[in-house]
Amino acid sequence: MLRLFAFLFVLLAAAPALAKPLVVILADPRGVETTDLIAPYAVLAESGAVEVKIVAPSLAPVRLMPGRAWVRPQTTYADLRRRPDVIVVPFLMPPYDPARDAWLREQARAGARIVSICAGAETLARAGLLDGRTATTHWYEMNRLAKAFPKVRWRRDQRWIVDGAVTTTAGVTASIPASLALLRDLAGEDVMRTTAARLNLPLPVQPHNGAAFRVTRDAALSGLSGWMNAWRAEKVSIRIADGFDDLAFATALDAWSRTNRSEAFASRDATSRRGLTIIAPAKSPRADRVIDPRDGDPTATLNAIAAAYGKATARYVALTLEHPYWLGQ
Repeated sequence: MLRLFAFLFVLLAAAPALAKPLVVILADPRGVETTDLIAPYAVLAESGAVEVKIVAPSLAPVRLMPGRAWVRPQTTYADLRRRPDVIVVPFLMPPYDPARDAWLREQARAGARIVSICAGAETLARAGLLDGRTATTHWYEMNRLAKAFPKVRWRRDQRWIVDGAVTTTAGVTASIPASLALLRDLAGEDVMRTTAARLNLPLPVQPHNGAAFRVTRDAALSGLSGWMNAWRAEKVSIRIADGFDDLAFATALDAWSRTNRSEAFASRDATSRRGLTIIAPAKSPRADRVIDPRDGDPTATLNAIAAAYGKATARYVALTLEHPYWLGQ
């Protein structure tokens, strides 16, 4: 009996060390960028090596942007059972929230690693977590944030940047390779490679030609043409059912919502194979086009958009997503 008690005592003492790393991804019912939120969740949850949770102030549904769909948070700040090891900050609406910023500063002081996705860097900058650090963000926000936060050393040549306990990423689709890189840090090279293969994703590449992402004449014409025809935009249903692929859904909803020629929405309420619950609009429009999301690699979705609306539109979408497809890659 004494041996049993001793064994249980040792097991309980070791439990915190044996627990999987806890990664929380912040959300807000006022809105969160679709891929910024779902890509890190999908990659990390797929690995099985990390505990990952979508966290919000309440359990109220969170609006995904762009697209017409909502996601249900999995827990709240108040109900977190232990301190997170990593906190992922997508582009949130609004980017500045005093209570959230104070919570982030508290977690950073306690030793959490902080990761911003895309324009989520503004939230970190406003919280003072980027002062004196090197960082990146979405190409379109770079000049504005550089002026607003001169204490930050902003760079355009990396898809993600690690500076101590803080990581920042370039725009939207950089969330995918950055999440794989984070997984490598948390669980090792083999786990990262296996996860990437299961998701049909290329291995993460950090160098980035961010300076090439800018509004060119072709991009402006493509965007203008779409806006002029927005009144007759196709209604695109992203078809999901229980067990759907989170990453493929996010990539499809996000990209098909950026063409200026289509409006995308979730076809129904459903829970993904990794436990993420998506809520569809209460009244969905009649679909002009139905997409069955099967591939989480944005290149596949951009190729489908090119087939539907032309290469110029696909490149315009890639520009907004800051994806290498814009560069002809």
